[in-house]
Amino acid sequence: MDRIDLYFEIASNIYSVLLTLIVSFYYMVWVRPFLLKRRTAWLCGATYAVVMEILIIIPVNMTEVAAYVLVVMSVFLVMCLFDRGNVGQKIFLAVTFFCLRWQSFLIQASVGNEFYLLQYKIEESLMGLVNGKNIVWLGRYLVQCVLDILLVIGVMGGSVRLMLWAYGARREDMKGRELLILLVPSVSGVFTYEVLKHYEKIYERDSGKYVLDIYGYHDWLMVLYSVICFMTIFVMTYVFRQWKNEREEDKQREVFSRQIQDLESHIAEVERLYRDMRSLRHDMGNHLMTLEQLYGAGAYEQAEKYVGTLKREMQNASLDVVSGNPVTDIILSGQKKEMEDKGIRFECDFHYPQTGGIDAFDVSIILNNALSNAIEAIERERTITMDNDILQKSVMKDDSRQNDIDVRMTEKTNQEYGNGRNMPHISLLSHRVKNMYIIEVSNPYQGELHVDTISGLPGTSKTGDGHGFGLANIRQAARKYYGDMEIGKEVRERESYCVLRVMLQLTG
Repeated sequence: MDRIDLYFEIASNIYSVLLTLIVSFYYMVWVRPFLLKRRTAWLCGATYAVVMEILIIIPVNMTEVAAYVLVVMSVFLVMCLFDRGNVGQKIFLAVTFFCLRWQSFLIQASVGNEFYLLQYKIEESLMGLVNGKNIVWLGRYLVQCVLDILLVIGVMGGSVRLMLWAYGARREDMKGRELLILLVPSVSGVFTYEVLKHYEKIYERDSGKYVLDIYGYHDWLMVLYSVICFMTIFVMTYVFRQWKNEREEDKQREVFSRQIQDLESHIAEVERLYRDMRSLRHDMGNHLMTLEQLYGAGAYEQAEKYVGTLKREMQNASLDVVSGNPVTDIILSGQKKEMEDKGIRFECDFHYPQTGGIDAFDVSIILNNALSNAIEAIERERTITMDNDILQKSVMKDDSRQNDIDVRMTEKTNQEYGNGRNMPHISLLSHRVKNMYIIEVSNPYQGELHVDTISGLPGTSKTGDGHGFGLANIRQAARKYYGDMEIGKEVRERESYCVLRVMLQLTG
């Protein structure tokens, strides 16, 4: 092998490795917003590069399409292994990138062919000036490699970023029909490309001539085909995202409407309590006169019964929580009763701001959603703990050891729920820092808190219509007052808590 051949081989290997690394990088960019951890995205890119290089170094008897399908499937398995859930979305990501890669390289090859022909014409005029045809060929090859790399970076990078913009870059679970709608353009694009290539090979085999040699515009038709294919995928994805957004907005409006109805019922309850309190105050003189008569007549038993009835009426006309606003009083009292029924202790130090121009309706949205989420989180963790205890009991076969476990579980239950200190608890407090009013809700939480990279909100494990909008409604209410919300895990007294803080800007 002479020196020129060695240079050709070195340049070819570098070119092949660079193309693989570029595609691997854009694969990582493509899947990154949809994975919980950044390192999983980098692992997907590395998997693509390694499997592709293995197929290049160790030739396998398979078609080009089959080889790329194998590579994409390998990356798909890595995504599913290291990031559980949302399988439908991962299928969409894998198939769509497969088509984007295919169309990008088709554009690169078609434009590259045209540039190659232009170089060839220039080469003919340089043959008399350059000593040695091989040097000209090497230079032409190097220029062609650089052009190909720049084309792949531009086309693939642009298509990936446009698709991320169109799709919205959010984690979600796709239903079967949604996945089918999004896959049809990509699958049809790859299939059509394979059909075109198949007939090209038949034409070349039967005629002994390349299609490009006879029809000079063939490459530009292939470029046009690739652009149309990508635009079809892009438009379908964009329309799908807009449709999904409209559906979510409709559901959010429905949830918001339910919350308005709840608030109306709270207001009606406040009005009822105020009427009862006014009635009691109005009749208090009569009640006192009746008691004086009973005690004066020595009817102590009847007087005690009368006092008991009067206490019950007064208790029914009062609230468990006094926050400084009748609407929030009703909400917090109702939430406290629900927590008591579910064995949850409620620690409340909430005070409604008397100044600052904050509407009680917006505060009620924040309190209702935040406390409801905290109650559900505690119940989920309690269910997981009970399932683990039941599993532990089922594994034990020895009766004596089983009895010991039953005794320990009973003692544990008595310790946790027999007194108020070790009960699951939810804390609500509020305070003011200059012109910022801060509401904080916290509850014990042992699980992992996965935050969506786009929305900044934790993902929900709940299913069905109306779920997943609680935190979004809290953020929407906070931003009405130029505030925001944050949620995270904190350790307090050696216990992990999920802490939600909502900040509202006061106007006075």
